Amino acid sequence: MATVIRSLGITGISGYPLGVEVAIIAGLPGTTIVGLGDIAVKEAKDRMEACTEELSYAYPTKKVVVNLSPSDIPKRGAYLDLPMLMGLLVESGQVRPKIETWEEIAFVGGISTTGTLVGFDGVLPMAIQAHKLGWKKLIVPFDCADEASLVTDIDVVACKTVTQVIAYLETRLHLSFHKRKPDSKENAQNSKDGDYSDVVGHEEILPYLAAAVAGNHNLLLVGIPGSGKSMMARLLPTILPPMGEHEMLEVSSIYSIAGELDGHELKQTRPFCSPHYTMSAHALIGGGPYAKPGEVTLAHRGILFLDELPEFGRKTLESLRLPLEDKKVTISRVNQTNRYPADFMLVAAMNPCPCAYAGTNRCECTPFAIRTYRQRISGPILDRIDMQKYVGRVAFSDGHLMSGTISSSDLRTTVQLARDRQLHRFRKGGEAITTNSEMNSSHLRRYCVLDDDCATLLQRTYERDNLSVRARYKTIKLARTFADIDGSDPIKRQHLIKALFSRDLERDVHHG
Repeated sequence: MATVIRSLGITGISGYPLGVEVAIIAGLPGTTIVGLGDIAVKEAKDRMEACTEELSYAYPTKKVVVNLSPSDIPKRGAYLDLPMLMGLLVESGQVRPKIETWEEIAFVGGISTTGTLVGFDGVLPMAIQAHKLGWKKLIVPFDCADEASLVTDIDVVACKTVTQVIAYLETRLHLSFHKRKPDSKENAQNSKDGDYSDVVGHEEILPYLAAAVAGNHNLLLVGIPGSGKSMMARLLPTILPPMGEHEMLEVSSIYSIAGELDGHELKQTRPFCSPHYTMSAHALIGGGPYAKPGEVTLAHRGILFLDELPEFGRKTLESLRLPLEDKKVTISRVNQTNRYPADFMLVAAMNPCPCAYAGTNRCECTPFAIRTYRQRISGPILDRIDMQKYVGRVAFSDGHLMSGTISSSDLRTTVQLARDRQLHRFRKGGEAITTNSEMNSSHLRRYCVLDDDCATLLQRTYERDNLSVRARYKTIKLARTFADIDGSDPIKRQHLIKALFSRDLERDVHHG
């Protein structure tokens, strides 16, 4: 009868239960691993053979068959080494576990030829899944213990060597359950990130930034070099609302799989990703042989900032169309298909023309050159950006000021109050959304009723500027956010006017 060892695998950003079945049968000596494992999984037989020799155990002289169940899901990585080795040693009778219900212990981890346990990426989503399944114990390499113990209500046993694992199972060694040390660094937003009080001369723009964050609306800032557009975009994390516990675990799981979970600590602040414009579409969306997550997934629940937007490749920008609409990406490869979340706020910045000084006496660009430059951003992408604002040149009289009149604390309070109103409204209505940008047409009919005056104003603008239906809906969502900021239940004329004045670039293009 085969020995079955509990383990876990990863698909997308979620873990799933995995059984490692080891059978030693009559036949020529050799090891066969089945169950759609990659090269790292197949090479485990050589690591197991060398490891058993190093630890003075005997490798079976019969045929060894290892089945990774479920057999129809591709597996990759070396984290199945430990459960396969333990199954081999138990099945061959060389290890006799004495811990009660030892079959309910889950094992994950790589092994070296010297018997040392090797850490790996992605243990957090595995621990989350083990907790969901009601599993009580998880044995992991010591290097992964801090990350695994981020999940409460599951006992993590941290081992440095295979010998320790065997001694623990045979009750020759007592190991206390691993407890994390307090976070060694402050993971929350702090003053070193800057403050909007450092922004001078743009007090009229800052309320629009607060509205964009409050409703999670996509934002584009257009201005000459040195006008402060990039600075204002990079300060947006200082006014983002805090993440809930579920969001922290979700974002931390993504970074765990990507191997970027700093210090094995939970991500407590929302992500802010700012990739360079030379990046490829695969790096932005995700891809590679194993369909790994890209920047849009790393920015999940946070901000994706694209500076110098027209400099990004056309193919790269166009790949954002579906993620901006669906809030998720599906990456298909020959040997694997992964689905990743991509619910991010797109923030972009660009110059108004090729020389960057349109509107000043320094600009010598022709209207054709300006139009060609702006056409690098296609209509469908521009249509998906809710708010497009010009950032003017700072006047000399303002430029010498040491601080502005609006701080990040002021804007953060505005954002949080507006978010609370949205959350209360949607929960009361039994909706599964949390921000205005997520509303669909049925939500608009229910929560964004326009009076006759507002409806007439929107219709005139719609026909004059040749707006798309999507742009019209986004304008109404923006108006709903401005109303929430003012604490108003109905959308009033001034809220709609603010929303209409939030699409500067698109209006400028249509008026050409």
